[in-house]
Amino acid sequence: MNLGFVRRASIATALFCAASSGVLADEIPNNFPFLNSAGTAATYSTNGSVDLENAFHALQGANGRTCESCHLPQAGWSVRPLDVELAFLFTGGKDPLFNVLDANSPTANPVTLKDRLAAYSMLRKGLFRRGGNLPIDAEFEIVGFDDPLQAGASATRFEFFRRPLATANFHIAKNVGWHDQNTNGSGDVHTGLVTQATGALSGALGGPPPAPGVADAIAVYEETLRFAQQSIFGLGSLASCGAQGGPENLSLQPAANGRFNLYDAWIGLTPGSCTTVSADRKRAQIARGQEIFNRTDANGKTCRGCHNAQNNGSNVNGTLFDAGASRAEFRMNGMPLYTLRNKVTNDVRQTTDPGRAVRTGRWADVDKFKTPSLRGVAARPPYFHNGIAPTLHDVVIHYETALGFKFTPQERADLVAFMEAL
Repeated sequence: MNLGFVRRASIATALFCAASSGVLADEIPNNFPFLNSAGTAATYSTNGSVDLENAFHALQGANGRTCESCHLPQAGWSVRPLDVELAFLFTGGKDPLFNVLDANSPTANPVTLKDRLAAYSMLRKGLFRRGGNLPIDAEFEIVGFDDPLQAGASATRFEFFRRPLATANFHIAKNVGWHDQNTNGSGDVHTGLVTQATGALSGALGGPPPAPGVADAIAVYEETLRFAQQSIFGLGSLASCGAQGGPENLSLQPAANGRFNLYDAWIGLTPGSCTTVSADRKRAQIARGQEIFNRTDANGKTCRGCHNAQNNGSNVNGTLFDAGASRAEFRMNGMPLYTLRNKVTNDVRQTTDPGRAVRTGRWADVDKFKTPSLRGVAARPPYFHNGIAPTLHDVVIHYETALGFKFTPQERADLVAFMEAL
């Protein structure tokens, strides 16, 4: 049975868990730490542990993939370019993750290693090819397109490349997919997760329609998962000195519109008053970043304008927004580019991915995307739906460039420190 390199790596991690914690290798203990560039992050399951025997982690189809192939526990329940590149390196691009379904082009024929390197250049960046037909009653038309990788773009079809969203923290969510394609405005996350799982099992996993209850079991499982940063290098636990960071505290957080208050206890902290001087300086910096995130600046802009779900960072109403990531000026190599024209006003705009408008056909929905949870964000770079920001610093720069936010160098550093602590 070929479970794939990425899956085997996860099993190896679970076996390490078992050896170090005394539990069986079919589970990952709650709060087990996974390293990332900022420190460690962890999952807390309301079922008591992460069940690796759930259908989410099992082979369901014929192509060797599982849901976990693109949603790894150690990668914030997404997948990073690093994970994909390692899978390619150790298998020569033959891991089940590398399937023409997600190649640069649906007509790719990746026989040789050279072919596979070329065919999966976008996937190796953590980007999966997705698409949709232009709605028949769309308020706009595609009047031009540039498709450098022959992804399948046309005057009637969009093809684009997207990052996998995290399959965790759904207890504070109103939608599932990047353009709300699963919940479709209903706010019914459970049904949306079932719809998503059903489509994935018979699509990306190459299987038949799932047996009754399988997709529901996957949805229920996903709804138990809480993922967040757990510790920061040089500081330690994010639940120390009165703070409320970490996945276990997140599991208790209700869905509410409110400011982040995880690190209120660290606001104005005197260095050396809690632990070491250097650790307390880091705590105070995280608290400063929290308040920069919460504030409204002189231009009336606030991070909470989109990320208003308290201590989570999704949008409490499930509202989709245009963060400017699909604009032509931010286009990455290989991305298709579409020129759209409004049928009524003749207004023209260009986009690499029209977001919600793929489903609705509404001009007002062009480039609008889900506001994802920010918890555990340090574990799953790159950022935005199309991965145009390699680091959290790049995220801050993008908001300055695209949306007019203004930060001093110190404020940028403080804001990044706060996001790393989520």
